[in-house]
Amino acid sequence: MNQRAGKALVFRCFTPAFLAVSPLAGLGINVLLDSAGQQAAQTNPPEKLALRFAPRPRQTLVYSLQSRMESEGQSFLGRSLTLTAQADGQIDVFVSQVGADSVFTELSSAGIRVFLRTPGRQDEFTLKNSPDLPVRMTFDRAGRIRDIRNVETLEEQNPLNFSILEVLRNYWPAFPDKLLEAGESWPDHKRIVVPFQGMNLIIELEITFTLNAVVPSPEGRLALITVAYTVGLSGERHIEEFLGSFEGRGTGSGSMNFQVDGGYFTEYRLDYVIDGAMAMRKAESKVVEWPFKLSAGASLLLLEWR
Repeated sequence: MNQRAGKALVFRCFTPAFLAVSPLAGLGINVLLDSAGQQAAQTNPPEKLALRFAPRPRQTLVYSLQSRMESEGQSFLGRSLTLTAQADGQIDVFVSQVGADSVFTELSSAGIRVFLRTPGRQDEFTLKNSPDLPVRMTFDRAGRIRDIRNVETLEEQNPLNFSILEVLRNYWPAFPDKLLEAGESWPDHKRIVVPFQGMNLIIELEITFTLNAVVPSPEGRLALITVAYTVGLSGERHIEEFLGSFEGRGTGSGSMNFQVDGGYFTEYRLDYVIDGAMAMRKAESKVVEWPFKLSAGASLLLLEWR
């Protein structure tokens, strides 16, 4: 890790402590302003910020990636739903070009290790691609992935029945389209489709980002953001004269640190839990039901920028 990254990491560790011991925090102290201070407070509105994805051209952002998913319960006909999936590795994001409304990047990885465990089976594999054969991603200034190309090299190594890059697309954070001040929020929506036992499981994420504060850091202004999730899961499959359905709801939370002046996030974390049931119906009547639980979490942490 370079010296700049080390300074930023130390700052992230001590920022919560700084906020906690601030002499004005939680002590019920009334600060009396003189007339000049009152006039300044009235004439100077709160600062509004543009949180835009705007890294500089030819810059490389190196992130560590960690994710996990666990489920337990039973699916149709009582089949076990026990599953553990974990992934960790490193992603290099090279900013090849920056336009008025778009950021063009090239993604490569020395290796993302994936571990899967189901009843009676365990699999491990590694996904990687070199900078000579990068995945090309185009972002808008809100951080939304608008286009993904050159995926063949990476996906040929993927034994799963869904795209790893599509999962990355749906977990990448989004930024607001308008100026914000501390205390204001912005929404986002993600939809993840996972093939499972002959049907598509659909995970809908309703996300609310809230800008809590902006504090100084070695690299400039750092926005501290909290994230709240409402999660829904659904899916249907016909089995002879029955209709099987997945039904689940859940909530989650997360956090993000964003370098306002640099135009990139340095840390993003999320966790959520879904509780639900697999139900078998016949002529609109529920015949049998099996409960299940699914938990998921992921993090992206900036290791280096150059």
